[in-house]
Amino acid sequence: MVFRWFSKRLSQRSANYLNALIILFCYVSGKTTYRKSETKSNINLDQLQHTLHNYRITDLKRDFLKQRPVAVWITGLPASGKSTLASNLEKALLERGFFTQWLDGDYLRNGLTKDLSFTDDDQEENVRRSAEVAKLFLESNIITICTFISASERLRTLARDIIGTSQFLEVYANCPLEVCVQRDDKNMYGRALHGGVTNLSGVNFPYEPPRFPWLQLYTSYHSVDDCTNQLLEALLPRIKI
Repeated sequence: MVFRWFSKRLSQRSANYLNALIILFCYVSGKTTYRKSETKSNINLDQLQHTLHNYRITDLKRDFLKQRPVAVWITGLPASGKSTLASNLEKALLERGFFTQWLDGDYLRNGLTKDLSFTDDDQEENVRRSAEVAKLFLESNIITICTFISASERLRTLARDIIGTSQFLEVYANCPLEVCVQRDDKNMYGRALHGGVTNLSGVNFPYEPPRFPWLQLYTSYHSVDDCTNQLLEALLPRIKI
């Protein structure tokens, strides 16, 4: 009766959490008489049981993998060193026994986001889809490295909201535009200047640097190894159990 009295007065979401706790109590105490017929019609018991199942599975994965999942979201101009940094970071983590997944914007545009262009709306959809995929890997307790230009604070906030603030680690690969142009082995900047590429950040589309990144790496002044070590040193305390 007490549980039902509270459920009537709490919001739908709060009531769902409460009933999940009831299921957990019954499971732990051996009282398995909590039946679907005893719930209010607006409480989805199957969904609650699925949620509780996910909690248990997440704990098992965390115990098995022995790591805390985070999304390392590396942003920066094209050719600023994002992919090189991500590749080195993934290798360093794997060598230390961590389980990782690298999501690269260029790679995803060959498949998951192949149907998208570079308009404002499509760039937002590109980040949304990518962040949702990253979230799935985090739910599997996988450390996820994400390399996306994500040129505006709005886009990065979208990714942060999807992934969750506590697991979203924004890393800014800070590199001057002139150095990026020199490094550009794909000739993106050259094609953009001649109209071959539209909405390229730094040429015909503005790039808005992060205001308060979790970590800022000056990729034009420090070597790849130095930048990787800086990132690794900051990251390890966040992912070790």
